[in-house]
Amino acid sequence: MKKLLSFVCALLTGASVFATKNPDLFFADYVPRAWTTIDGLPGNSITDIIQSKDGYLFIGTYGGLVRFDGVEFATINRSVDPKYNFMSARSVMEDSRGNLWVGSNDEGVFCLKENGDVISFTTLNGLPNNSIRNFCEDKEGNIWIGTSSGIACVSKDYKIVSLPGFDKIPNNNHFIAFQLYCDTAGRIWVVTGTENGLYLYYDQNFYVYDGIKSINNPAVTTVTQDASGAFWFGVAPYYAVKITPEDEILHNIGNGAQKGTVVNNIFQDSSMNIWFALDNGVTVLHDGHYSYFDKDSGFDAESVCKVIEDREKNIWFATDLGGIERLSYSKFQTTYMPTTVNAIAQDLKRGVVWIAGDDGLYCYTKGRFIENDITRKCKNVRVRHVALTKDNSLLVSTYEKLGQMKFSLNGSVQYWDKTSGLAGSKIRVCEEMSNGDIYIGTTTGLSIVRKDGTIKNITKADNISNDFIMCLFEDKNGEVWVGTDGGGIFILKDGQVVKTMTKQDGLAGNVIFKILRLNENEIWICTGTGASCIRDEKILSFDSSDGLGTDSVFQLVGDYSKKIWGTSNRGVFCINRDDLEDFFSGKKTKIITRFYTSLDGITSNGVTATSLSMKDNLGRIWFTLVDGFTIYDPVRNAANNAAPEVKIQQVFADGLEYPVNGKIVLGPDVKRINIKYTGISFISSEQVKFRTKMSGFDDKYGEWTNERLMSYTNLKPGTYEFNVIAQNGDEIQSLVPQSITIIKRPHFWQCWWFIGLCIITVSGVIILVYIIRVNRYKREQEKAEKLSLEVTLALAGTIDAKDKYTNGHSNRVAMYARMLSKNMGDSEEEQKKVYYSALLHDIGKIGIPDQIINKPAKLTKEEFDTIKTHPVIGSEILSSVSSMGELTVGARSHHERFDGTGYPDGLKGHDIPRLARIICVADAYDAMTSNRSYRKFLSQDVVRREFEENSGTQFDPEIVSCILAIIDLDTEYMLHE
Repeated sequence: MKKLLSFVCALLTGASVFATKNPDLFFADYVPRAWTTIDGLPGNSITDIIQSKDGYLFIGTYGGLVRFDGVEFATINRSVDPKYNFMSARSVMEDSRGNLWVGSNDEGVFCLKENGDVISFTTLNGLPNNSIRNFCEDKEGNIWIGTSSGIACVSKDYKIVSLPGFDKIPNNNHFIAFQLYCDTAGRIWVVTGTENGLYLYYDQNFYVYDGIKSINNPAVTTVTQDASGAFWFGVAPYYAVKITPEDEILHNIGNGAQKGTVVNNIFQDSSMNIWFALDNGVTVLHDGHYSYFDKDSGFDAESVCKVIEDREKNIWFATDLGGIERLSYSKFQTTYMPTTVNAIAQDLKRGVVWIAGDDGLYCYTKGRFIENDITRKCKNVRVRHVALTKDNSLLVSTYEKLGQMKFSLNGSVQYWDKTSGLAGSKIRVCEEMSNGDIYIGTTTGLSIVRKDGTIKNITKADNISNDFIMCLFEDKNGEVWVGTDGGGIFILKDGQVVKTMTKQDGLAGNVIFKILRLNENEIWICTGTGASCIRDEKILSFDSSDGLGTDSVFQLVGDYSKKIWGTSNRGVFCINRDDLEDFFSGKKTKIITRFYTSLDGITSNGVTATSLSMKDNLGRIWFTLVDGFTIYDPVRNAANNAAPEVKIQQVFADGLEYPVNGKIVLGPDVKRINIKYTGISFISSEQVKFRTKMSGFDDKYGEWTNERLMSYTNLKPGTYEFNVIAQNGDEIQSLVPQSITIIKRPHFWQCWWFIGLCIITVSGVIILVYIIRVNRYKREQEKAEKLSLEVTLALAGTIDAKDKYTNGHSNRVAMYARMLSKNMGDSEEEQKKVYYSALLHDIGKIGIPDQIINKPAKLTKEEFDTIKTHPVIGSEILSSVSSMGELTVGARSHHERFDGTGYPDGLKGHDIPRLARIICVADAYDAMTSNRSYRKFLSQDVVRREFEENSGTQFDPEIVSCILAIIDLDTEYMLHE
């Protein structure tokens, strides 16, 4: 941290007019950060650094190999896991197959394969020495190993081999191989660091390279190629030589009193800048110029071993004693000033920016401060506000000493203070309104300076609750909104108070810092307890409880990229406009707020509550600070479009770690599962957010959160898929979720076969009980039906016995009726109903005197009328049998005629119950086919003719068709008495 602060101070000092030396603008565009043992590194001496294909940084230290995701360091050595049988990592390389090669200080080489296996190589199986200095991979996939006693080679099948020409290695392979490098032509360069000790291997032979002509007996310490194919050589003590087919250029890259003794590394970044790592700092060649990052510019590290660039374009240094350092491209360009800045205003007419400070007014143009008559006039005066009028006059508000001033373009100056009639001399704010009046806010009231020079004051005496004026705003109707320090807002029209607005009306607070317009139909109010937006006559407020992250909102400024920037007691923040709209509409319950710090380039102690920031004509936002100002340029600062690499790092079940290999199978007794994951990003790493979903448990992804650990308890047996996605601070999401399958095995009693067996067993028992009950019920029902039938037959026999001429009539009618019902397609149940009803259709004859029923002579009218009462008598008798209501129907209506001339009710057509119409036909058939005392049964032809002639009058035609079909089938004429 001390190193970071010292570098920051050096940059701040170098970037302002108050510095003692000219600034190095190249490094002013970067924000440095260092990580040491305090942050979790096992040591501050860094031997190597690379970024792997999956995004991690791997760092070589004397305390082991370290994996870094931007937030957490994970050390890899035998203390952590015995399979990593090394304690130091002096050199690190990732090969084309994704294997990590680790060279230790004195324990040999270790290949960490992607599948988790570890292969080791030492002097016991062919290395010339166990002290490893460097690796490279050739075009055939062989791994070259540089040691402190020569070189070796490992083939693709992980065996130490001697390539053709290895019997002719210079100096009998007795040298320190500081670096190995495979160029674009497939040649291997061997750097020994000694004079004339640079070797080349190609065409199965080794050669001494003597291509450097600008230095005699060069001691080359590093070699690389740039994007054009040119070779760069680091030559002791502080030179770099660039060689192309056409030219050789010598660069003196040393700087300072101690210019360095060795060039450790040369690296070209994506912007084509060349970085030189020396033992006293870093030199950068850019745009034909050198820039230096060394002790003179606040860099404390003794030596830089290596420089790399990650995929997010951060520059990383591996230092000898200072841990690792990162240079990130700064989002903000901060200018230090020895004063608190209270307000900033752009003056397009004069081509300058005016800055109001606690010790005067400053004029800034083209990256530097200039003095003029106005700045000299305001020197050592506390200036609280600065603004411009329509005629480009400059309004300068001061605290007491000079009151309010107006500087015209012609050089004239006007003054107003309390002696001139203002409400006070401590001026907080001053603005010219559309009608030309100048409104001046003081700590003791508001003053309106008319165009004619008259002044009107509005104070507590004018019935306003608070006259400490904080800000002014004119709306599109010409009404002036006045913000106060605790009294909310009062609104003026034509100089008269027409409305007040406070927290009781819905404002977030009564301390009003700023009132402004971000969109045409909105007015925003910044308060000490949140912010409010007035639209469509509604007040929408939000504060820290809604995710704002702060309550004191000093100011809001919008840019053209749908972002709202703000200053607060926590510093500068940003809100996405779409997120805010989703919050206002209820689609989201929280606002996502991002705060910016020194890691983003705001190297300051913060902002002040009453300061005024601004957006200039280029869309840049100038933020006022307590010690200067900082500029954010949306064009220059594009979003970090590199999505975080999401990785599931560890899975624990009840404290036991499981290997992360795509599928994890857990026992049935597991209670808690912890899943640790990360999103690899090295720009504002702490602002990476995550969403997770456990398919089979969660219906959808959860809310975005900074948490990197997810826990689940008491999952049911089954198969689950855990998914995690990430987004960086600029809301760029990972393209594909990282997932892992988790299978929790069930207890045997939770297995499908056991559950199925239980279901089958229980179902069998239930079915068996059901069958027993059904059989018992059937037996009882059959018994009851038999009894019912017997009783019914007995009744029918009793009825028939009463009439000596119709013996067996009821049984035959029942049989014929059932035949008709079956022929008409009725169900078995319906046929039964017809049968029983037919058996008892004449039960009413029980109520008819025997002498009438058995009278041999013709019945009188009175006697026949008596006979005709038997259907009613029968229905009344059977009405008590509620379970068989059809018995009553058959008994009452079987003498009704289809033409309506029947009895007892004179029903007609289909108003006659169908059952009765069937019994009517069956009754008539039996009457015609039974013997009588006066005749024998009628022939089939006569019976047929009777039915045909009476169809539609006495009988239902449909049922007649059925009886005729039955007659036609009875070819032997068996259906008669």
